[in-house]
Amino acid sequence: MCGILLQFQVNTKVPDQSYSFKSTDEFQTGSFSPIFDQLVPKIFNRGPDSSNVLVTDNICFYSSVLSLRSPFTPQPIHDDRFVIQFNGELYNEQIGGNDTRYIRQLLSSNTVEDTIHLLDGEFAFTVYDKHSGCVYFGRDPIGKRSLVYKVDEEGLTISSVNPLAERDQFKDCLNGAIYKYQLHTNTLEIDPSIMTVVINDKTDHNMAHLEQRLDSLSHVLTKSVEQRIRTIQPLHIVDDHDALFSILFSGGLDCTVIAGLCAQFSADSTTIDLLNVAFDNPRTGLFAKDAPDRQLALNSWKCLQLKFPNISFNLITIDVPFEVYSSLRPRVIELMYPKNTEMDLSIAIAFYFASRGQGQRLRLENGTIVNHGDHQSRAKVLLSGLGADELYGGYHKFANKDLETLVPELQRQINNIHERNLQRDDKVIADNGVEVRYPFLSEQVIEFSTNGIEINYKVSKFILRQLALRLGLEFVSEEPKRAIQFGAKSAKITKDSKKKGTDVL
Repeated sequence: MCGILLQFQVNTKVPDQSYSFKSTDEFQTGSFSPIFDQLVPKIFNRGPDSSNVLVTDNICFYSSVLSLRSPFTPQPIHDDRFVIQFNGELYNEQIGGNDTRYIRQLLSSNTVEDTIHLLDGEFAFTVYDKHSGCVYFGRDPIGKRSLVYKVDEEGLTISSVNPLAERDQFKDCLNGAIYKYQLHTNTLEIDPSIMTVVINDKTDHNMAHLEQRLDSLSHVLTKSVEQRIRTIQPLHIVDDHDALFSILFSGGLDCTVIAGLCAQFSADSTTIDLLNVAFDNPRTGLFAKDAPDRQLALNSWKCLQLKFPNISFNLITIDVPFEVYSSLRPRVIELMYPKNTEMDLSIAIAFYFASRGQGQRLRLENGTIVNHGDHQSRAKVLLSGLGADELYGGYHKFANKDLETLVPELQRQINNIHERNLQRDDKVIADNGVEVRYPFLSEQVIEFSTNGIEINYKVSKFILRQLALRLGLEFVSEEPKRAIQFGAKSAKITKDSKKKGTDVL
């Protein structure tokens, strides 16, 4: 994961330069613009392993890097033709090393547009072509990484996050679109090659193909999970007992299936951190330990550990006191912009605290829960079950819909997931120097789940519940859907309990 910041100002001359820094105190403020200076600390948090500024042709690039793939490659990478900034992870089979260098290799024999269309993964990017004087930028077809931009008479600014000042002037990049900015004319072209999902409306009422569909779903989902954890090679060596990756863990169906799939193909003694967040609620008088997701997580974790005794599952219980919630609430509101509702905050703040990974480490030892005390998860990759509800009809509002009505509703949900969830979640999670990855949102899983599975298998996530049974996860196969803001009790914490989720903050 990385942070991207690029700015070009018309009629502004800036001397070429290149330097790195290890703290924001070392950044040379005032060298470009107030907006650039304001964004640097936010971009810095996204990539704690490397920070580099490059100025060439009056364009100022700043990249921060969280190194998760060998060999370690600082950004931006540049040569006599291209300057490249890349945030994310690629899963192309041909990659032998670093993602960004793979992109540069593709550019040797392809146009920028064709190169981007060849990429498989979750990403945002900028590419400056010195020969044409064009800056290309955008994000993957699903929109799993945040990227915003502003173009006006003064020039171009691109960033992974919104600034506080002038934030209303920035636009979210469309998922899958490739933007082309011409420096010499200060003009922007957009290639709106947006991926639109169409749901299979066929039915299989006799369930004659259920086992075949389960085989295929198990195959594509297992591959997606494996792709997202097999190449994790953090720059800083972790202890043998530290987890390389973690799972956002409510104990519910989606995250427990992901945990079970991880356990199936992981080597013996692999450590996996299960991050469970819950909030003290002074309005109700309940504590984090009383939250529904905490109780469910404890049960699912114990069952997982007994099912896979060769894997070391750490349950990291993250309790958020009201005072801590209150102190960091303004920061989360700023990070998640332009999302600005009570519901957005209740979801975003749960993800923010979960991705910090600071809690109590519980282990199951000889059938007994042992609390090993305060723990800081060192995992820099966080797996999320986002996408399962959209693909398999998990939301409560789907429950009473007939199949004919369910089809367009599922299409709308999956096609809007970038706007509704992904940018917000990336902004708040990445601020903790953690990269979130989505096994349910690989293009292959989406393609099979939308086109290869009959619609009646998607009522209340029937197909996913059957997969849980096949994996031996009977304990979670009948769990109802519970949104994180209600399961973790991050909603309606303050005294004004009459507020609705759609109310603007």
